[in-house]
Amino acid sequence: MSEVFLYDSKPFSKDNLNVWIAFPSVSNLGMSALGFLTVFEMMDKDENINAERIFTDTTTTKIDSRKVDLLGFSFSFELDFLGIFKILEKFHIPFNSKDREEGCPLIYSGGPVVSSNPEPFAQIFDFIELGDAENKSKEITDAIRLNKGKPRKEVLEILSKINGVYVPSLTKFDPEKGMLTLDGKPYTVRKSTDSLCGICVTTPILTENSYFKNTFIIEVARGCPQRCGFCNTSFLNSPYRTCDKNLIISKIDKALNYTHKIAFLGAAVGAHPDIDELCDYIYKKSEEFPDIELSVSSLRADGVSNSVARTLVKCGQKHATLALEAGSDKLRRVINKNITNELFKNTVQKLREIGFKGVKIYGMIGLPTETQDDIQALVNFAKELKAENKGFDISFGFSSFVPKSHTPFQFCEKENTKSLEKKFDFLQKEMRKIGVKISISPVKWDYVQAVLSRGGRELFDFLVEVYNNGGNIGAFKSVMKDFVKQKIITDFDKIAYSKRDYDEINPWDFIIQKNSKEDIIKECKRNLSRNS
Repeated sequence: MSEVFLYDSKPFSKDNLNVWIAFPSVSNLGMSALGFLTVFEMMDKDENINAERIFTDTTTTKIDSRKVDLLGFSFSFELDFLGIFKILEKFHIPFNSKDREEGCPLIYSGGPVVSSNPEPFAQIFDFIELGDAENKSKEITDAIRLNKGKPRKEVLEILSKINGVYVPSLTKFDPEKGMLTLDGKPYTVRKSTDSLCGICVTTPILTENSYFKNTFIIEVARGCPQRCGFCNTSFLNSPYRTCDKNLIISKIDKALNYTHKIAFLGAAVGAHPDIDELCDYIYKKSEEFPDIELSVSSLRADGVSNSVARTLVKCGQKHATLALEAGSDKLRRVINKNITNELFKNTVQKLREIGFKGVKIYGMIGLPTETQDDIQALVNFAKELKAENKGFDISFGFSSFVPKSHTPFQFCEKENTKSLEKKFDFLQKEMRKIGVKISISPVKWDYVQAVLSRGGRELFDFLVEVYNNGGNIGAFKSVMKDFVKQKIITDFDKIAYSKRDYDEINPWDFIIQKNSKEDIIKECKRNLSRNS
């Protein structure tokens, strides 16, 4: 397997801190994950660290597992816990932090899942890195290196004093009082947020062994300025930050020495203030490099300029993805997605006329205040789009709403599975009539996601049992049934579905974000008031 390192890797030294950076899936996917690779790059460039990548399909290691000092996991999706358990099991490391003895590596995690609500997974980790890693990872590894040989508990107490580091074993959760220190005092920790000033995160290693083969990914922006009520990205990564145009251009120039595949990453790429200039630059570069390819992670219907569209077509992207979310203007006002049907139609027309071959449109079912009229509106809108764009490939992808922590809609109830399946059956039938293909995220998995997104530490033993029973949807269902029967957890539906009172204490309330709980309560009320 050939790899091209775009930075200077430091040689191993026997006196260094031995670190494994793990991705909880196969290497092909891990080598496409920019956050994971960025943390590895930071470790690998540190002259005091021996860093090695680990995946679920890793068979041999350079560092002896008995000599690993620190094992860090990237945690991007709730179901990643299955891959984490697989790696821990492979290297004979106890799943529960309290069962690890002196000499066992410290186990930690970072990423959107644990930065949002770490509590279902808290007992897995000795510590958790909340928020952005760029300005914090070195402080953490230096603290561990300088205190190597001290008792685990003492090292964890030292780490707990670092901004953005959460040590679950030094806390306890009280449903009436919230998160407390072990001696009963209120506990909070502030999520780390980097300014991105002078920073542009890019692919550090190019390889054929990647889902995006030999693609140079550039994070042009972090967060999203649109603040849709359901969107974890808008609030978890607030404020919206962009990378400097000139820094991005310098990264593009460097990358073109090694590959002609470029990708812009960000939840709101089109909102970058210099996106047209960046696309124009690549358009001109295509004259020098005719085989240059450019792709973007997503587009907003109100952020597709002629410059962006023509550059994407020139550089090989023939299909676009656009988020519609809801079929009616009214429901989109409720979720704070300020896009009208008319604007969306105009964008699709523009893409078609500039040379795109098709568009995939994403929607969400079960949003707060949604009615059957809103579902019918999706069908009507799809019918209009198809009629106005004959010969243009139009398809839809749907998921169901899951209330996410730290968002305005964290307080809203989730629609039950049976009701959602009925709506999806209706959509399948009606879209088939008009010749529009749709794909649907399995509702039962969305239910599991809701349990894991909204639950607390009571879920840990449940997660272990699910893993031990195969980790598939059948395992989730059977273990849930077992736990209810044994009265270990009496009501999973309450965790997944229930409406949360504004003054209710949630497992994640101890994490201080830019948007306070009071702020998102106001935003929730404001959004829901638009339904009247």
